[in-house]
Amino acid sequence: MRTKGFDLLPKEVEESPFYHGLLPREDVVELLAEVGDFMLRISQPKPTDPRELIISVRVSKDRTSSSIRHIIVRRQKFPQGEVKYLAVEAIAFDTIDELLHYYITQKTPINPRIKTSVLLNAVKRKPWEFHHEDITLKKLLGAGAFGEVHAGEVTIRGKKVECAVKLAKIIKDEAQLIHAKEKIKELMHEARLMRHYDHDNVVRIYGVAVDREPLMILIELVKGGSVLSDLRKRRGTVSDEEKLNNMTLGTAKGLAYLHSKGCIHRDIAARNVLYTKDKIAKISDFGMSREGGVYRMRHGKKVPIKWTAPETITTFIYSLKTDVFSFSIFMWEVFSDGMDPYKGITNTAVKKMVCAGFRMEMPDCPDGITNLIDHCWEQEPKARWSMDTVVRELECIIKKEAASRKKYPSTALKGSKQERPVKQSNEPSDREEKENPTVSSWKTGKSCML
Repeated sequence: MRTKGFDLLPKEVEESPFYHGLLPREDVVELLAEVGDFMLRISQPKPTDPRELIISVRVSKDRTSSSIRHIIVRRQKFPQGEVKYLAVEAIAFDTIDELLHYYITQKTPINPRIKTSVLLNAVKRKPWEFHHEDITLKKLLGAGAFGEVHAGEVTIRGKKVECAVKLAKIIKDEAQLIHAKEKIKELMHEARLMRHYDHDNVVRIYGVAVDREPLMILIELVKGGSVLSDLRKRRGTVSDEEKLNNMTLGTAKGLAYLHSKGCIHRDIAARNVLYTKDKIAKISDFGMSREGGVYRMRHGKKVPIKWTAPETITTFIYSLKTDVFSFSIFMWEVFSDGMDPYKGITNTAVKKMVCAGFRMEMPDCPDGITNLIDHCWEQEPKARWSMDTVVRELECIIKKEAASRKKYPSTALKGSKQERPVKQSNEPSDREEKENPTVSSWKTGKSCML
């Protein structure tokens, strides 16, 4: 008689150096690189299902779904009452260690129908795979329907390191399971991408904890909040020098780095760029990100319309130039002191206007930034600058601004905000501008009051 699942794993499995817990199949593909590479893991399609112990083994070098086979280890109770373990064949073993030892030493295919399913090399846990016992959760930083973010600590090579912990809530409500699984998939996808990146202007990942639920990803803890929250908290007092050097150039460098790796972020906005107390911008939130340079989104998915390029709105196709367009809106946010883009306008109206070539009026910003934003929100993606070009242009603007301040000391910073010429009486006040945002036509230069 077959018994139900593995709710309590044998200690020999939990302590095995090649046991990888609830590691998703997408990560398994990456870790099992050579034919004969194998690992132990557990699978649980739904929280209400029993857990299954799986032996995953690579059987071919190609990248199809059949290149890795996942063999369920069956636990069977015999008439005399003893419990034994079996793979595909009807050969029973007293322990899982004995089962593995047999197939490894005998060089016998664990699935007789697939001759290459021989267990040759056990793939050990990676340094980025942590045990839950390595992690201490502290202050709750944020929560949603399917997840939470905590400040915390993780033990890395014997040392305590501060981190932010994103965890997936354990959902048992059948009605929410599909959404919960999507969120877990997104969380693990984010971790998978972030492992490949190492840049000062991109939030770093330490690793994941997937031994059991809740699944966790451990990332760099940035205590300063986001660029958006910082701009709003210090509205009117953030100098143009800081906006250029720290917020804009830092983010541009981070995005140029991601693009050099073929990553489309897909959600560049001031809310998704963290800002340290040392004034370093760090791109975060990779849940929507994709690698490959071009990505076609399924219909019905939610997107941040007010930051999305016109061609992506109409075709659902993302490219690196989609990010460049989003970066233009990010710059608009920075130089408007964190105002909402298209404030008071519905997403439906924004779609129509952006696709027709209308853009927002420029905020008050240094010489060169207006031209830079114009080149980043061009209607045709081919006409937009690359992020490498944006970085070079920003560096030129910064040098010119510095030279100007040196040549004309009267324009130097006073306090924390650069002096600006007083507006003429026929210009609208700041209050009027905020209450009556203006959108201009990229095609004609005309504007329409909203």
